[in-house]
Amino acid sequence: MGMDYSVIPLRTHARRRDRHGRGLRGPVIPFTVPAWRTRADKFDDVLAYDLGVYRQILGSEMAHLDFGVLDVPESEPAPWEDGVPLARFLPFERPAKITGRIVFFRKPIEMAAARTAEPRLFIHDVVTEQLAAALDKDPEQIDYLM
Repeated sequence: MGMDYSVIPLRTHARRRDRHGRGLRGPVIPFTVPAWRTRADKFDDVLAYDLGVYRQILGSEMAHLDFGVLDVPESEPAPWEDGVPLARFLPFERPAKITGRIVFFRKPIEMAAARTAEPRLFIHDVVTEQLAAALDKDPEQIDYLM
C-alpha cells in the first residue's frame, strides 16, 4: 500500500559526492591572502585611510558629517554636474546631529583614477574636494599633502 521509507537513507547521514573526482568544492584561494579582497574592499580601504587622516587633522569639524559609498550614482547627473559625478555632498536641512552626507561613487572614481599616473592621489583629490565643499573651505586649506 504505502512506501516503506525506512529503506531510504537519510540526507544528514549521506556522504557528499565527489563529483567527477574533482575533490571537495571550496574557495580557490585562502581568506588570508591579499587576492581574496575585492576591488570594492580595496577602494573602501583607501577611502577609509584618507578620511581617517582627515579626521585626525580636522577633528570636531568632521563630527557632523556622514560618509557613504555607492557603486554608481542612483540618478542622472544634475544640470550643474558635468558628466558622471564622482561624489556628491547631500546637506540635511533639518537640525540634527549629522548635517550632511558625502557619497562617493566607486566605479566612476576607479575608472577616472585608472586613467591617471597616481590612482591613490586622484582618490585623495576627490576626497579633499568633497570634504572642503562640505566644510565650506578651499581644498588647499585642508589638504594634508600640500
